[in-house]
Amino acid sequence: MSGVNAVEQSGDKCAGAKPCSPGVILPVWTPPASEVSQCAVVFRAIVYLVALAYMFYGVSIVADRFMAAIEVITSQEREIKVTKKFSQDKEVKMIRVWNETVSNLTLMALGSSAPEILLSVIEIFGNNFNAGELGPSTIVGSAAFNLYVIIAICILSIPAGEVRRVQHNHVFWVTVIWSTFAYVWLYLILCVFSPNVVEVWEGALTFIFFPLTVASAYFADQHAGIFGRRFFTSGLQSVFRRHRSPTHLPKARGATDLPVKGTPTERAHLLQQAAPDPDAVAFEEHRKQYLEMFRQLRLEHPDAPIEELEKLATETVVKASKKSRAFYRIQATRMLTGQGDLVAKKLKDKAQAKLKQVEKPKNKYVTIEFDPAHYMCLESCGTVKLTVKCDRGLCDPNSTVSVAYKTVADTAQEESDFIATQGTLTFKAGVTSQQIEVAIVDNDVYEDDEQFLVRLSQVRAWGLNNAPVPVRLGAAAQATVLIVDDDHAGAFGFNTEKFKVPETNGVFIAEVFRTRGARGKVSIPYKTIDGAAKSPGDYKHTEGLLEFDDEQTKGEIVVEIVNDIEYEKNEEFYIELGEPIWHNIQEGEGAEGRPLLGDHPRCKVIIIEDKEIHNALEKLLMDGKISVLVGTSTWKQQFKDALEVEDLDEDGDISTKEKILHYISLPWKLLFALIPPTDYARGWICFFFSIFFIGLLTAVIGDLAAHFGCTVGLKDSVTAISLVAMGTSVPDTFASKTAAVQDKYADSSIGNVTGSNAVNVFLGIGIAWMIAAVYHAWNGTVFEVQAGALAFSVSLFLVGSVICIAILQFRRFNKGVQGELGGPVRCKYLAAFTFIGVWCLYLILCSLEAYCILPGFS
Repeated sequence: MSGVNAVEQSGDKCAGAKPCSPGVILPVWTPPASEVSQCAVVFRAIVYLVALAYMFYGVSIVADRFMAAIEVITSQEREIKVTKKFSQDKEVKMIRVWNETVSNLTLMALGSSAPEILLSVIEIFGNNFNAGELGPSTIVGSAAFNLYVIIAICILSIPAGEVRRVQHNHVFWVTVIWSTFAYVWLYLILCVFSPNVVEVWEGALTFIFFPLTVASAYFADQHAGIFGRRFFTSGLQSVFRRHRSPTHLPKARGATDLPVKGTPTERAHLLQQAAPDPDAVAFEEHRKQYLEMFRQLRLEHPDAPIEELEKLATETVVKASKKSRAFYRIQATRMLTGQGDLVAKKLKDKAQAKLKQVEKPKNKYVTIEFDPAHYMCLESCGTVKLTVKCDRGLCDPNSTVSVAYKTVADTAQEESDFIATQGTLTFKAGVTSQQIEVAIVDNDVYEDDEQFLVRLSQVRAWGLNNAPVPVRLGAAAQATVLIVDDDHAGAFGFNTEKFKVPETNGVFIAEVFRTRGARGKVSIPYKTIDGAAKSPGDYKHTEGLLEFDDEQTKGEIVVEIVNDIEYEKNEEFYIELGEPIWHNIQEGEGAEGRPLLGDHPRCKVIIIEDKEIHNALEKLLMDGKISVLVGTSTWKQQFKDALEVEDLDEDGDISTKEKILHYISLPWKLLFALIPPTDYARGWICFFFSIFFIGLLTAVIGDLAAHFGCTVGLKDSVTAISLVAMGTSVPDTFASKTAAVQDKYADSSIGNVTGSNAVNVFLGIGIAWMIAAVYHAWNGTVFEVQAGALAFSVSLFLVGSVICIAILQFRRFNKGVQGELGGPVRCKYLAAFTFIGVWCLYLILCSLEAYCILPGFS
């Protein structure tokens, strides 16, 4: 009986394509292909192919939204407290929560392989929990395409003379081992443990291998390779450190690994005492790297305004940052749909937002005030002139304005120090400023510096026909005039004992004021003194004589400031004045008239960071986050983005190609704009809605692929490993190619291929077969999965993967290449054509086995 069954199974296996039947969603095209002409069959095949291509296009677009949600989810942050360098105040900063390896093997892998995984699950439900060939074969075929074709393209895409190496080789090998084991495990459960039957424990264990893969990769990321050192210094490691955006800096010069002494308990206790907050240390390192990048840009573009530097820095940060798989997948989809580069779009949006910012509205009143509001004059000056400004704002520019003014005594008295003055100023049409003159009384009596006030009042304005115009006095409606006595040689000093200067100023100008008199020529010795700021590293030491001529009331000391662009800089030096030297001492001159030092003969100069650069760096820490680039906040923004035609070439003109890509993708973009924005519930709502749409489209793809195969006579297994596998992998191909070119390392392009291949089996096949096996066990039946084509395909894939991994490792350790990707032209093409050849051989042999031309596994 078993022999008969085997013959029947063999006959079914070699019988050719199945007749067309209704799918999960799509009905069958009637009449059947066998009852229509050859031309009709060709027409149906073309329709199915075009529909399949458009559905793949749609899946790639909704996967864009799905990956954006994943990027936002995995970019979630938590608060840490960072101690400021000088003030010792606690500052709250945000760091990422998700470990990079864990996110790559869970949500990232799910996002990039969602169509293959969902196709396998949907097929099980669509076939009433019976096995189908489309889902599992698509997973194996997609794995083959990813490993052979995508890596071949990545090898070729590296510019001449450059190489890319896998940075975290220990993590790479963990994923290689698990991906290889995944397909060995498939062969074992299909052909060894329970041939042609999948039992509950086999399906459950297949799924359980998924968290084991993630856990082992995480362990390798944390401890493998230098396990001993990491075990005792794990407190110095940080989740954030493996998520920092800029490229990693080399180890500090002179840093060494010191021998560890003492018992493990003693060592752990010492480390807990000595080690600072690890997250704070990692955040400061992260910020230092941004600062170093900004410093380099400042040196390259010394005359660029802060806005231009911010733009350049944003581009540099995003290009240099270690990007997730989600970013490259989204970037690839945007290029396929005519939506342009993410970074360029963000910069363009920011520029447009600045252009849309309206200017601060002008006053609705005529405003009258002094400008400036403070004046200083010598006692011997004769008169002092005060300027009054008239700002008509939005009012009638031809209006006439009048205002009364009056001097008011303060410490300076009328007649003895100044002549009382009052009157009215009239501003005719077009006049915007006038002056008030006040006479100053000179005497030969030594006295302290004194001041008086000038006040404005009774302001009114009128236009044509004497129509009243709204008018008011401004904030500076009162001016102060300081009369400096010139009968004393003067008291010299600074007006305050503390100054702050941004290091980007280049120079600090310290003003030395001469008060209480200005008679005769005086020299003031001065010198700078180191504090926390040292010369010549932070400023240039300066000393000399500051010359004051007769009646000169102010002098300047210029100190050069060194701009080393530090974040939170707060370092001080001092400027000290010496005893004044009076050059024209007269006979009988008393001590009362001699020059002396004032209240502040010494000042502290604090060099601080430039606030604009500080703010720009803070914005960079935000703008450099990929989640900020890919996330959305409102439905309005999503529909606006969907309707917008991007200038891909950035040449200022929308090309025909850009218009075609836009209008082809427009229905999909409008449909998926309905998905909630990523800002809602931290991306989770977008995540689940995207899965729903991907599942819906995947079901349609499965039906279309099956109908195409039965129409042209292709078996489901052949359709799956070729057409469906390639269609679902096109966005990943572009994403990996972009990652290979732009990243400093090959992890994003190679490591994610092996990781996703393992995840596809453990999630896609594991979930589907576990559910089906449980269903059949519940109903007292067995879940049959014919080994046949699937086992043969798995075996071929394993052989090919061993060859390709061996080639990658040979290239890594070969002195002529020293990297998995790129290298000399001859080596690149040799490796790439070998990979492509293995894939072509895989397709040919699997197809021949499916049609019984080659013997397979029974």
